[in-house]
Amino acid sequence: MRKYADFSGRARRSEYWWFYLALQLIMLPFGVAFFIAYVMLFVNLGTHTNYDGSASLSGADFAPLIVTFALMMVVSLAFLVPSYAATVRRLHDMGQSGMWVLLGFVGLGIVATIMCIMDTQPGTNQWGPDPKAGERVGYPQAYPQAYPPITPAYPPAAPPGPPAAPPFA
Repeated sequence: MRKYADFSGRARRSEYWWFYLALQLIMLPFGVAFFIAYVMLFVNLGTHTNYDGSASLSGADFAPLIVTFALMMVVSLAFLVPSYAATVRRLHDMGQSGMWVLLGFVGLGIVATIMCIMDTQPGTNQWGPDPKAGERVGYPQAYPQAYPPITPAYPPAAPPGPPAAPPFA
């Protein structure tokens, strides 16, 4: 929350995912309270019936449901700006524009979420220095290669062993 509305700079994967884990843990009690209020509303509806056996809304108490929903929305709105800021900084870390987050407004938010899984762009980019630079000592590329590249030797090297005898001397 130190970077509440900071859309500039870069955010590592760990910073991004720890933020979203904390956000889900904060929202969990509000979601549970809303679910309990919702279930209790329908349990109480079963006790109030009309003469024909249908449920009656006249005796239903909607206040707990409305209060828990309002609290959940207030907390969600309080974390709306920081969640977009964290996503934009994460996209910047990969060398992408933060405008990818706008796909969420047309139902394609999964695209930005999948992009947030990718690794950091190595080196400095237009949004700042590489936050993983200290961990990349000796690795100039983003992902270290598992095997060294195969380069053929020209001309082919002679096989090891004793020198060959001179031809008919």
